[in-house]
Amino acid sequence: MTKRMPTVLLLLLALAPLLRADWKSELLSRLGRTPDYRAAYDYLVEESKKMEPEDKQTASVLLPFLAGKLGDVIRERDLAVEYFETYRDYDPDFGFLDDYTLRDFIAFWARWKNSYPLAYDLNLLSYAKGPATGLPATVEVGLELLNPAFYRISLGPYILEGGHWPAGFHILTIPLNGLFERSDTYDIILDLRAGDIIVRKPVRVRIDIADMVAGAAPSPRDAFFPKSGTPAKPIPEGEISLYVDGKLILRSRKIAAKPSSFSFPLGGPLMPGQKPYLPPPKTGPMASGVNIVDAIALAYKAIKDLVAKKPPKPSPPSYQKVSSLSFAYSRTTADGLGVSARASIDLVPARAFVLKE
Repeated sequence: MTKRMPTVLLLLLALAPLLRADWKSELLSRLGRTPDYRAAYDYLVEESKKMEPEDKQTASVLLPFLAGKLGDVIRERDLAVEYFETYRDYDPDFGFLDDYTLRDFIAFWARWKNSYPLAYDLNLLSYAKGPATGLPATVEVGLELLNPAFYRISLGPYILEGGHWPAGFHILTIPLNGLFERSDTYDIILDLRAGDIIVRKPVRVRIDIADMVAGAAPSPRDAFFPKSGTPAKPIPEGEISLYVDGKLILRSRKIAAKPSSFSFPLGGPLMPGQKPYLPPPKTGPMASGVNIVDAIALAYKAIKDLVAKKPPKPSPPSYQKVSSLSFAYSRTTADGLGVSARASIDLVPARAFVLKE
């Protein structure tokens, strides 16, 4: 019997993780009709540090609920913002909660989902169909807004725009003047206010500038005397003058041959009453008239047709969501040399945070 004890102990230790209660069951034991929110919150904070991603998302949505039950408004807000900025508005699996806790949680979470001003899906917008040349004065960024909010866009100390946005798709127009001096990253600040909460979302624009290496220029000899085997192009027109001591000795001029003109004879008269030879009118145009009633009827019909056939509304410009934009342009280096350069613009992901008073 004593010889078997170590084997039994090893087996129990190996099965201990499997026999241990699931974290959801442990959490439910602290909730229910007589909940202990402090014990549930402390347990979930420690347990979430070693959870798998799916369980961690479930725990992340329950933590602000438990913090709110403890009366910690600041921690509730910070945890809710952390969830939205990490998982957007996707709901995890919280159906394991008992009915009493589930009804309470759904009412709590609906308040946040219907008010938090989440800005997501930021992309650069491209309208050009061909390669872009020259530096742009502005660039446009498209984004989705989960809930209505007041907004303010600023660059450094300058406020660029402000107003109220409904939920849905919006476009930011970002000025780029003075941002192409060097490769750098710039933060355009988007502040969103909904109720008592102000969320700051940095729109981080990265600009990379690179000079393009130009190919070696041909030597003057290669320019005037091409390599053998290169077919010579005939000179259509030109003039050569030979001077000796400033005195004109010889001048030769070559004039391009012009195509000879030709005439296209028209045929004779066709049958009477056919073009191009119609019989002349027997009465002058000023000798005939139109009845005034018929004229009014024709004018009314023309106006009616014009109103009925309204021109179609202009369609909005089509754009494409892209991750980066590139522009080719010319610039002058510090040595005074003109070089071809290429600037690329892209967005660097940045998390939003709550402005604390």
